[in-house]
Amino acid sequence: MRTAEIREKYLSFFEGKGHLRLPSFSLIPENDPSLLFTSAGMAPLKPYFLGAKPIFGGQEWRRITTCQKCLRVGDIENVGRTARHNTFFEMLGNFSFGDYFKKEAILWAWEFLTEHLKLDPERLWVTVFEDDDEAYGIWRDLVGVPEEKIGRFGEDENYWPGGAITHGPNGPSGPCSEIFYDRGPAFGTPDETGPNTGSGDRFVEIWNLVFTQYDRQGPIPGPGILKPLPQKNIDTGMGLYRVAAILQDVEDFYRTDTFYPIIERVALFSGKPYEGKASVSHRVIADHIRAVVAALADGVTFSNTGRGYVIRRLLRRALRHGYLLGLEEPFLHRLAPVVAELLGDFYPEMRENLPAVEKQIRLEEERFLETLEGGLRRLDALLSGLKPGEVLPGGEAFRLYDTYGFPLDLTVEIAAERGFGVDTEGFKRAMEEQQERSRAAMAFEREIFKKSAQVLEELYAERGATEFLGYGTLEAEGTVLALLAGDQSLEEAGPGTEVQVVLDRTPFYAEGGGQIGDFGHLEWPSGRARVETTLKTERGIFLHRAKVEEGTLRVGERVRAVVDPARRDTERHHTATHLLHAALRAVLGPHVRQAGSLVAPDRLRFDFTHPEPLTQEELERIELLVNRWILADFPVTWRYMPLEEAKREGAMALFGEKYGEVVRVVRVEGSPLPGLESKELCGGTHVRRTGEIGAFLIQKEEAVSAGVRRLEAVAGEWAVRFARGALNRMRALAERLSVGEANLEERLERLLQELKAKEKEVESLKARLVQAELKKEVAFSEKGGLRYGVLELSGVDMATLRQAADDLVQRGADVALVLSGGQAVLKLSPKAQERGLEAGALFRALAERAGGRGGGKGALAQGAGLSPEKARAALPDLLP
Repeated sequence: MRTAEIREKYLSFFEGKGHLRLPSFSLIPENDPSLLFTSAGMAPLKPYFLGAKPIFGGQEWRRITTCQKCLRVGDIENVGRTARHNTFFEMLGNFSFGDYFKKEAILWAWEFLTEHLKLDPERLWVTVFEDDDEAYGIWRDLVGVPEEKIGRFGEDENYWPGGAITHGPNGPSGPCSEIFYDRGPAFGTPDETGPNTGSGDRFVEIWNLVFTQYDRQGPIPGPGILKPLPQKNIDTGMGLYRVAAILQDVEDFYRTDTFYPIIERVALFSGKPYEGKASVSHRVIADHIRAVVAALADGVTFSNTGRGYVIRRLLRRALRHGYLLGLEEPFLHRLAPVVAELLGDFYPEMRENLPAVEKQIRLEEERFLETLEGGLRRLDALLSGLKPGEVLPGGEAFRLYDTYGFPLDLTVEIAAERGFGVDTEGFKRAMEEQQERSRAAMAFEREIFKKSAQVLEELYAERGATEFLGYGTLEAEGTVLALLAGDQSLEEAGPGTEVQVVLDRTPFYAEGGGQIGDFGHLEWPSGRARVETTLKTERGIFLHRAKVEEGTLRVGERVRAVVDPARRDTERHHTATHLLHAALRAVLGPHVRQAGSLVAPDRLRFDFTHPEPLTQEELERIELLVNRWILADFPVTWRYMPLEEAKREGAMALFGEKYGEVVRVVRVEGSPLPGLESKELCGGTHVRRTGEIGAFLIQKEEAVSAGVRRLEAVAGEWAVRFARGALNRMRALAERLSVGEANLEERLERLLQELKAKEKEVESLKARLVQAELKKEVAFSEKGGLRYGVLELSGVDMATLRQAADDLVQRGADVALVLSGGQAVLKLSPKAQERGLEAGALFRALAERAGGRGGGKGALAQGAGLSPEKARAALPDLLP
């Protein structure tokens, strides 16, 4: 039975049991900063387990079923080495929020496995929590599982979260019951007598039923107190790939129909056949490329932090294993279409975003392979400096990892080939020290935030959030509720005092969604304060960062809050940013997602996911599309609606942004292209009609990080200023070149051609000087029947040094050493190689005597930093 068929059977079965089928949620968790990736089927449904009303499509559903794509990297080192671990996987789940409980969950699981998948009941074993007599009784009395096939285990094996009773965390928890399939003695070891025994793969866990019925309370660690929850929930998960391996009768999931085609392609590319469990590298590549494609298709981009770093790490591990198979050129991007073909029917985003995914992978591969070469050179230099029996220090191994992304196991492997060990414990200590520094910095930041937040929390409890009036006005009256300086609360602030002012109502927009905080001033009968910016707490309290210029500001004072008119320019840039986002997706494709922005009075900056630089034609199309929107003078509207409704209507939500149940949707009521619209969840301020933007010009396009580009642009008066400045510069340049502006390009082209001609002339003169240098007489010496010569040149590049070394060999040298400044090339004749000499080894030995670094292979080696005098003296001693 194919994997897709198993998936559909499961979802259809639970639809028949009154469950709502939902599509897989994104791998990027929405509104859950505790997770880097969606790692379980229940993760996107967490609010409903905690009591939120499960409303979908305007209707309450307390039974849900999904096939959720998941990504976990906690056991990344075991991926490919065992038949139980992989990073990207699909979890089939059925969930109940205060509806059915243990009896139905158990009976339906058994029914599906035995009647719909036709698994032999004699091969099914179950486990329950040691104190869960209810589940035990259901399995024994209602299902009919023999007692000898029902195992009782403690909290580490059969409780969720694992070990929670003793070790926490506090919160919802409960016993679980697991279903195992006995694959037979051929898959196991003699010590396996049932589930959770022995060290083999005979008993495979295929289904976990979690009965969330308790609220764990008490000290951690310690004997937790389990209080019954008012709403008992069911969270179950069946591993799709494990069941597929059983039904397809293959040794493990790597042989199933969603993995093996990738492994076959790896074998074809590398010329190394797949040999099952022994072929760890084939398996790692197949697993990791699936995870990388799935994450990129959901909007992740390669980066040095967070989820982008995790995906980068997976790609680099896959590349390294390709390197071990002899694949030294980019190849992973060629596997991406295979993944999209295997999974794209159920996860259409993999097919839709494939072109962008391929490009991102290819660029990242090229970058890392360059880095890998640099790491190899650095490691070669480090090992060349070691004496026989010495060990590479752990700190150096960690610097290779930290600077070059060079994996420790590859360092160990290469060092072992050269006869050296690596201080792996020292590596771990260096890694832990870096992590500890990071944790200490984060703890410090949290403590500072905690002190400041305490004062504001008390204020919120008393008065609630600040009333924002800025969508309709730039001026309003308000009352001072608090004056804050650091974590202190003041009763008054005199002239020169810098203070954060909290008002009960304000027209000032607080920084958020990329838009800068408003600035302006506060005025009262006896004084005035300049507001430099405005911020907002998570509770919605606005903080006006101000400096008192005149008089004394007191708590309870009635003030007039006046926003600087520059806000209107900010609104032009903010609406232009929405139009730019829509235009980018129209021109470049649906893979484009906002990755950051800045909206200010004088400019906008927009970061977005895209794997390569934009062409001039693409930039012009994007710019023209935005300006057509502006010229059409469409109305800009906004309204509040439930979050789920907004998403169904296609409003763009930004990854990483936290949204409440009710959101503000900003929409441009019209479009210059059929089917294209601008509709985003946004709390920022905007123009009333697109015509108010005036004009839009792109100033610059550049890279921010791998897979993320940045556009800087201007709108309104600032666009006019930018255009006028460009015209003025062009006129000034034309005057300096004594041509009309219309002939400026022609004149520049002629000057460039003249410059190229002069450069060629200079290069010709250099070449003649080099030829003269090469004709120098070289005194060859001889040792052991090998002729050797050393030639010093001045001011030549590496290519010329190699040419000179070739020339010396042609003139009869068996060993030719050519030096120029800090560079050196060593070349061997066929006779020297037949005598057992190897250029790389000889160069490294020479570098030990004469300083410098470098290496090579075969007949040629090169490097830098050798002392010419020491090299001349050392060369004869190193020849046989």
